[in-house]
Amino acid sequence: MFGWFRSKPTCPVSAEEKAWIEQRFTWLIEQFGMQRLSKGALILPTTDYFPDDYDHSHGSIRGLMNRVAEYMDIDPAILRLRFYEEARPEFEGMWTEGSTGRYGQSGDKHEIWLELNTLENPLNAVATLAHEIGHVLLIGERRVSPDEEDHEMLTDLLTVYMGLGLFPANMVMQEDYWDDGPVSGWSMSRQGYLSMDMFGYAFALYAIARGEISPKWLSQLRLDVRSACTEGMHYINETGDCSCPFVTPR
Repeated sequence: MFGWFRSKPTCPVSAEEKAWIEQRFTWLIEQFGMQRLSKGALILPTTDYFPDDYDHSHGSIRGLMNRVAEYMDIDPAILRLRFYEEARPEFEGMWTEGSTGRYGQSGDKHEIWLELNTLENPLNAVATLAHEIGHVLLIGERRVSPDEEDHEMLTDLLTVYMGLGLFPANMVMQEDYWDDGPVSGWSMSRQGYLSMDMFGYAFALYAIARGEISPKWLSQLRLDVRSACTEGMHYINETGDCSCPFVTPR
């Protein structure tokens, strides 16, 4: 009788989003292997993983790119770092949305382009680098075509699989408040291609596939992504409703 008012588990994403995440997560495991998922480290924003000082100079950004590449099993020698600058809004108090990085190929090099105005925050730089280096694994190695409709979303999902998803997940929504004497304002920007709930559900698959019941890294996720992750884990474990054959409910 005490279970009468127990809430029914709910999935944090829509049925369409759930099906896409599970299908593509399965595809990533088939492409890169279950061992890479289960044995790979989840990279945290700590000095254990990023011991070098960051002053957003070209040298420190290059060092950051090399480290992210190594975490994603990419030889940094095949990467060429480039920079560009977009026009920025002239006033605040608005929603802004612009690119933070681009990917290209030139000869035998993979070009990683970073937008100069987004590099002051090292967490944002890592998020962008993880996404753009993800293109090397997917587009550069011809696993997918850039013409595929979901290739950008898939690249965000790849960062979760590779253990660097915490950075783009925490950077999905950013708010900036400023105060300059008599004038103050704010701006809000969105980054990436997966929503916070979609990132959260992807992390739920990641945790369960790795056999993690109560991951310590959950505390490092922003609250809304963390909530979606715990809700997703609870939903899968309670209902068994997951099409990914590599994810075994506990």
